[in-house]
Amino acid sequence: MYKLDKMYDYGKGGNMSEKYLVRIIKNELFNFKNVDYGEIRYMNYSSVEKKAKIEKNDIVGLYGQNGSGKTALVEALAILKYILAGKEIPYQPYEGLLSSQRSTKIVTVFYIEHGQNQYKAQYEVELCADNIEQKINLISEKLIYWQRGATWKTQRDLEFRNPYYDTSSILDDIPVSFRSENFKGLKDDIITKRLRNLAVYCAQKKLSVFFNRLMLYKLADGDPTLRNVMWGLADFGSLYFQVVKVNQLADINRNTILPVNVHTENNSLVMQGCLPLVMGGQGKISENMYMQLKEAVRGINIALKAIIPDLSIELRPVNEEPDKEGNKEIRVEVYSVRGGKEFLTRYESEGIKRIISLLSYLISLYNYPEICLVVDELDSGIFEYLLGEILGVLNEEAKGQLIFTSHNLRAFEKLNIKNIVCTTTNPENRYIRLVGKEKNHNPRDFYIRTITIGGQKEELYDEADLQSIGYAFRRACDIKKPEMKLHFSDNFRKKLEGSAVEAERNYSELNPYRL
Repeated sequence: MYKLDKMYDYGKGGNMSEKYLVRIIKNELFNFKNVDYGEIRYMNYSSVEKKAKIEKNDIVGLYGQNGSGKTALVEALAILKYILAGKEIPYQPYEGLLSSQRSTKIVTVFYIEHGQNQYKAQYEVELCADNIEQKINLISEKLIYWQRGATWKTQRDLEFRNPYYDTSSILDDIPVSFRSENFKGLKDDIITKRLRNLAVYCAQKKLSVFFNRLMLYKLADGDPTLRNVMWGLADFGSLYFQVVKVNQLADINRNTILPVNVHTENNSLVMQGCLPLVMGGQGKISENMYMQLKEAVRGINIALKAIIPDLSIELRPVNEEPDKEGNKEIRVEVYSVRGGKEFLTRYESEGIKRIISLLSYLISLYNYPEICLVVDELDSGIFEYLLGEILGVLNEEAKGQLIFTSHNLRAFEKLNIKNIVCTTTNPENRYIRLVGKEKNHNPRDFYIRTITIGGQKEELYDEADLQSIGYAFRRACDIKKPEMKLHFSDNFRKKLEGSAVEAERNYSELNPYRL
């Protein structure tokens, strides 16, 4: 179900000058999907640590063989978005990604600006799947935060392990770290009572202890530093952080829905989320959603004509009718207009639909430093040269942060090698940056050569798989063909009990149906 994540009117409770700038500067994954451990430091990690500044354009691409941890990072960031936005993590998409034997942990380090103040925060969450209730539990959370003075030396932390996930051993005491200077102006007994209520509420709703209304409004207000850190991260998760997973491609390919990832803002309004353009002929949408889509399409068309000459899309209302509650619904058709010709957008190529799907958010990424966009398989269906040109422009001029995965190596020729993170075959060290590239090396050739001959701290590709492909293809074909009973001598049977590879070779020599 596609819908807006958040629409916030600053005119009702504030103004746009209250916005927070939040940037992800580091991720760590522990026992998540096929990653035992992996760490990625983004482009501004060093400048934040040393100078408390965002100095570099923040485009990072993940490259590597299939099944080596690229999508794992995207899924972890999608879970992070649910947590920061104060939402329950859905069970079905994520329960199989969490370790059943060891704790799964996601650690994220953020840089936060608010007015003249600068903060750094590290958020750690331990997750497990409750297969009986079919829920994702946030077993423990820890928030470490700093305010910038001359250095980052002043450190405070909050840590909470929710006792109400284990009803057989309810704890009488709330962790001591919560009864501290973090909650100025509140007595210990008030803090304890409110935290107990908070723990019960979060265990029932499967929400973060830190990022929910009870904490933000009742507890965090006592300490301005804590308040700014928590509100900054909560606003980031709701308003400026978007994760586009690969499952959107399935809707595009089925020609059912074209998901339009939307971020728009003006002097008082911020709107973000994912809205559906119905592709199977006519589709009914609410009047409110129609107005939002119409505004998003207006911005998309301006950029679309620069990328694909003379192409625009149009929403055409066919009729209006009330729904069961009496609210107005509009039946619309989506058309492409190019060179004076018109046709339903469902007949466009996968690449064009993919570009339309992402374009509103790419526009915001280009213009607003608060934006963080994460895209799995950014290159899917997009012409290689065009992909390179888009990445080149974003790398030179985009104000926000883009994290993407891709298989197309064109990015190596448009980005600095420092913008590329490579996945490895080692599950205990999944992410590395390439070293040893000289100025005269073609980045694309350097990466391919590294795959084939090595030279990095970790192996990037399992070449044993390449060597066995031909043999596996031949063996698979043999299995499909009719069985033939063969009578082996005792000597040959002994050979079969030896090496598995040798046995298969001997069998292939006797098989009259071999290739």
